Amino acid sequence: MEFLVGLLIVMLVVVVAIWLFLAKQGDAHFRFIVVQRTDFTLKELSENTATFICTIPFINNGTQDGTLMDVYPRHLLPCEQFDAVDVDSRLTLDSANRNDGYWEAYIVPKGTGGAIYLTVKFTAKSGDIMTALKDMVDMPIDIVFQVVARSPWYIDKNRLVMTAGEIDNALAAGQQAAARQGEEI
Repeated sequence: MEFLVGLLIVMLVVVVAIWLFLAKQGDAHFRFIVVQRTDFTLKELSENTATFICTIPFINNGTQDGTLMDVYPRHLLPCEQFDAVDVDSRLTLDSANRNDGYWEAYIVPKGTGGAIYLTVKFTAKSGDIMTALKDMVDMPIDIVFQVVARSPWYIDKNRLVMTAGEIDNALAAGQQAAARQGEEI
């Protein structure tokens, strides 16, 4: 009987030791640092569309490597709030710039990170983008990401706000740059 009690105690100690070892190992922890993003700039302008872009850094500040399996933007502009434009948003890794909206899984070592390009395209429903964006409102955008690491996969998000003032400033700066160059963007 003493042997069984001793064996159970040894097994319990081993289980606790393994649990403590695994708990100390930690996991990946990703964060898109939206407060350090660049301002949106005008990338392209036509009669009925305006495309803006910004750069957003991210970091894996966990204790293990992790994989960003899927990352996508979700713009939040309900028609009850503003109905003059249709919105398309997409993002891509800055080191693997793609234009097809596909996110290729990306392994991020612990303590490192990178950056993404977030592109937002407005298309005027009336045909004239400058008139449509004149009364634009602030638009929240969620950066949604799926992480695979030591723990089961999870989905998280960080939110940024594309402000109406930022859109106005980017449009004005883009038009001034085009005027200096003597051409349209």
